[in-house]
Amino acid sequence: MIRAGFLSPSERRKLEACVRSHRAGHGVARRANAILLLDDGKSCQAIAEFLYLDDDTIRGWYKTYREAGWDALSVDGWKGGQSRQTRVAPGSQ
Repeated sequence: MIRAGFLSPSERRKLEACVRSHRAGHGVARRANAILLLDDGKSCQAIAEFLYLDDDTIRGWYKTYREAGWDALSVDGWKGGQSRQTRVAPGSQ
């Protein structure tokens, strides 16, 4: 169980600003929101259900935050894979 109240006031303000920012990427804002909800005392399972994620994802975000800070968690390093679609020649359908 993750104990509530682990954020300092300045950390909390920084994450709240990220959640409210229209410039923050969607994934980054979701991670900030999850950390804030954990700090509020919500469980990983409850947050995961609300965000349609796996609770292990929430635990991983928390672990990254605790070990490396917000700078590490706020990096959106997701990269899509190469398209698997094949090109169809006109008239061959």
